[in-house]
Amino acid sequence: MLEFEIVARGLYYPDQLVVDYNPIQRMPVTAEIQAYMDELWQRKLKQAQEQDHRLFDAPLFRFIAATSHINDALHLVLGDTSYKEYVTTRTTDFTQKHVRQDMGNPLAVCSVVETRDNYILLDKRQGVDVYVGRYHVIGGFFERNLDMNTHTQPDPFAAILREIREETGIQAADIEEQCGLGIVYDLQTPHYEMCFLTRLNISLDEVLHARTPEEDEIKQLHSLQVTAESLQEFIVTHHGNISATGEPNLLLYGGEKFGREWFDEVMKDILEQG
Repeated sequence: MLEFEIVARGLYYPDQLVVDYNPIQRMPVTAEIQAYMDELWQRKLKQAQEQDHRLFDAPLFRFIAATSHINDALHLVLGDTSYKEYVTTRTTDFTQKHVRQDMGNPLAVCSVVETRDNYILLDKRQGVDVYVGRYHVIGGFFERNLDMNTHTQPDPFAAILREIREETGIQAADIEEQCGLGIVYDLQTPHYEMCFLTRLNISLDEVLHARTPEEDEIKQLHSLQVTAESLQEFIVTHHGNISATGEPNLLLYGGEKFGREWFDEVMKDILEQG
């Protein structure tokens, strides 16, 4: 079973990204929905306090639409949402009663990070509220108070650079090349995610021993030396044990690195698992 949908796919550099942002494009909220979200949020806050977990609201960008053509620009339409809206509308109670367009639908970012010596970085999620114990790539939410460019426009490239720096200590000068690979939708914890590929000019050893993360979200970085065979084996073997956005990010990366036939073969393998 796939836990994701691929909404847009391509190879997008910063000059191929067009963002239309309108803050008034928010989730439709009735008085009943607002009361539901407020009550559930208070319960979540109390639960987090009891379990000594961090939980706080944050201003996020809401995904509205994406259009793309092969070898063309990626056009994103964004509005406003919040972490509170995401947490309180991803529940089964809410998703069974509402169509996708009526949910919080925040846009997050994630990236396969490839070192100079052909390793990729992986995280086995801990200290988070979804996909605990599963493999994931580097990523996080696209935040309105942190991820604007100099023209005060939403900038997903700035967001993923920030997440990589915070979680691994990797700096902008360590990056050889960065591009977007597409947009995916997480069917399990409903939200959208922009997937990236980040190629470094430093080795795995330098990442692990000469870079210091700014935050302690990742307890231990894992790595995989990448060949067409090793990446296929990792995805197929761990299907169901990779986050619902990390898996398509790995698939899109493999498709870019090894070709469409590789992508189709691995998709066939994981679909056959059921």
